[in-house]
Amino acid sequence: MKRFILTFLILIAANFYSLLMAHPSWGIVVDSEENIYFADIFHNGRGSIWKLRIDGKLELLLGDFHSHNVSLDSRGALVTAHGEGHHTLVRIIENRVTDTLYTTQNFEDFNGGNCTYTMNGDIIFGISNYLWRISPDGKKSKLSNFKFEWNQTVFSDRSGNVYAPDIGRDNGAVIKIDKNGEGSVIATNLISKLGRKYDKHNDVLLGIGKDDEGWLYIAETAGKRIIKFNEEGVSETFYVSDGDWFPNGITIYNGAAYILEVKMDNGYEGPQIIKLSDNGGKEVLFNYDSYIKNVSSMPDNEKNEDKGLIPTVLIISLLLLVVISFFIFRKLGRSQRRIADQ
Repeated sequence: MKRFILTFLILIAANFYSLLMAHPSWGIVVDSEENIYFADIFHNGRGSIWKLRIDGKLELLLGDFHSHNVSLDSRGALVTAHGEGHHTLVRIIENRVTDTLYTTQNFEDFNGGNCTYTMNGDIIFGISNYLWRISPDGKKSKLSNFKFEWNQTVFSDRSGNVYAPDIGRDNGAVIKIDKNGEGSVIATNLISKLGRKYDKHNDVLLGIGKDDEGWLYIAETAGKRIIKFNEEGVSETFYVSDGDWFPNGITIYNGAAYILEVKMDNGYEGPQIIKLSDNGGKEVLFNYDSYIKNVSSMPDNEKNEDKGLIPTVLIISLLLLVVISFFIFRKLGRSQRRIADQ
């Protein structure tokens, strides 16, 4: 019985730890009407897909949907994937799911936790050290023979080039896979070295964006910054988050940068969106917690939810401990009665 109890407690702790170590979503895009779409794993069960309208109203598109990334297809429709349990890629038009583009229970067939959708209708995803393509007719093939050490995100530009970070080589690198499937390292040494031991789970490279001039941008969590770089290896710090905030995603629209941020050091908070205008202006365009607090007409699915992932996990863990304790005391009670009868 003691072994059973210990095993159960270890499983609870492992589940809680894995949620703490989960990377935040990095997906953010802006459509032609300047509506902002972003992924969020902190709210509505396993996560949410949000639409922030140009008038500032927040709309929940999908709840209990564990997504890390969002993309726009060639028509400007939103495409995003659920990547926990089942792996399902969907298209959303006018705030509703219109197409299921791919679904599987096997993440080796399609990994919804690390994928993007191209302007040509290809699904690109990373698994088992390589990037893979699923064509519009459903055929799967290796995108390139370039082997990654540790890849967690992927980005495709409008021309069909694919960019993906590899945190397992050269202290953080970015790999370009061109339209012919040729892979090359275009940036290295991107992860900041801090006055502590390197944390492979949290010192990572996440969302990527690209502007009209060909400059690339990537979120680097150790330095709490966005790095701007080009394919010739020139790089500079473009933005540093304030306080306990971390940048995890970026997109560029009409010369402005939209940066997705979360807090992770002292409990999860956010997300929030920072807008950097092309004239140098900076504003907090959206903060989830302030929005929920200040806007009375919040989305229906948000009215009674727990604010954040950690409280939910704690409640589940406490309930499991109560159940385990009940059976322990019940068994102990029976043992004591047997002793008394003897």
